[in-house]
Amino acid sequence: MSAIVDLQGNPYPSTNKAYEGAARTARTANWSAPSVGPNQANHYSGRKLRDRARAGYRNSLLLKSAINKNTTNEVGRGFTLLSTHTDTALAATLNGLWRQLSAQLDPWADLNFAGLLHLAVKARRMSGEVFALRLRRPGQYGLPFGLQVELLEGDHCPFSLNRRLSKHRRIRQGIEFYKRQKVAYWFYDVHPDDDLTDIKLAKLTRVPARDVIHHYRPDRPGQIRGVPDSAAALLKDRTFADYDDAELVRKRERSAFTGFLYREDSGEDDWEFDPATGKPLHSDSQAYDSAETVRAGTMLRGVPGEKLDLFSGDDTGSGYKDYMRWQALQLAAGQDIPYALLTDDWAGLNDRLVRAFLNEYRRGIAFDQTNLSGFQFAFGIWRWFVDAAVLTGAIDAPGYSDNPWPYWALDIRTDAFKHLHPEQEINARNKAIRYNLSNAEAEAADHGQDLDNNMRRNAKALKRWKEICDEEGVEHNTGVGGLFTPSDTTGDSGE
Repeated sequence: MSAIVDLQGNPYPSTNKAYEGAARTARTANWSAPSVGPNQANHYSGRKLRDRARAGYRNSLLLKSAINKNTTNEVGRGFTLLSTHTDTALAATLNGLWRQLSAQLDPWADLNFAGLLHLAVKARRMSGEVFALRLRRPGQYGLPFGLQVELLEGDHCPFSLNRRLSKHRRIRQGIEFYKRQKVAYWFYDVHPDDDLTDIKLAKLTRVPARDVIHHYRPDRPGQIRGVPDSAAALLKDRTFADYDDAELVRKRERSAFTGFLYREDSGEDDWEFDPATGKPLHSDSQAYDSAETVRAGTMLRGVPGEKLDLFSGDDTGSGYKDYMRWQALQLAAGQDIPYALLTDDWAGLNDRLVRAFLNEYRRGIAFDQTNLSGFQFAFGIWRWFVDAAVLTGAIDAPGYSDNPWPYWALDIRTDAFKHLHPEQEINARNKAIRYNLSNAEAEAADHGQDLDNNMRRNAKALKRWKEICDEEGVEHNTGVGGLFTPSDTTGDSGE
């Protein structure tokens, strides 16, 4: 049997594809799947996605809950930054200087480093990206290193700015490249108006890439601008919210009606009354407003001789609760957050199930902490801090200009998640240390703490405890609970 060919004599492609998802059939006729690169997609959709994501955060309960809770779980109370330079004295000096600077980074003096981190992560999740600018302050500002960090929303860097400046230099979506390397960003000095369409370089400021942190999540190789976390959920959330709101309004309107009065038969004389209200009809010469205010308990009036038909209670329909739950489950999946966390609906869950899905959720959060808020944002600001400390002479850093990486060495410790079962989990950590599956330093780091600092503080507290016991004539090993209780020799418990 000969093949079916087109007008050019070429055989039509077979619809018997190895992948059903690639088949061209009536079933897939309305399936829009354009072939588009990551930056081309953002060029046409990025600004609209950003605007709708922000509107969703302002107005959608579920989107707001997802963004806030994902941000809170990623940042917690903030990150602890500790130098890991091989020279312990230098590392201690850097850590002390950082604690001093971390409270002075915000040019508005509203937030410390943890606050800036929280705001940056929320902006990334809500709008897809945020920019951090290094501000070099002169001496009259009274800052120890002349360093502050300003956050700018993605609107400051226009998606639509695309120019070829030379053979190897061009601007793509507001970012200047030399060949394939980012060399600068172009920003509006103030947040642009929505009506600003005529983009001219004279209205923009060029900032070298070394003074900019672009905090975003690239979802595809080569992607240079960020996409809001809620992009895939926006349309469903909007439709779902409209449906739920319409159902709520329907219930409210129906609740005002109690029943209807009617009669089986009515003659011509009966129509001297308004069938809607039961009031006498006005003559044609009398104008009246037919609008009636509906109040709770209202019954629609029929004609004389009417009967009463009471309305039954409002029934949304069978399966409505399950349907609403399924929609919320899909929105939770689109936002990468467990349904129970998103909605606070913990019905039917036990501690094992909670631990299972929280462990999975926290793995995703840990990735963001390590590679996005950690590497992009925190490590970027740390490098600026070390630069400033070297340039101002706060530390002696021989060979820094040739190889700064030993001075940039950093341990980023995130705020630890609270134990679901403290007794069991702390005992498990102790066993891991005892059997060399872990170590005290790693466990302290997992808690977002500095082991040396903890031991030093505990030692100082124990020393002070002994001094007070001596002053009061009390034996040291009497114990009052906690740190100062005699050693626990009960072995492993709490299993």
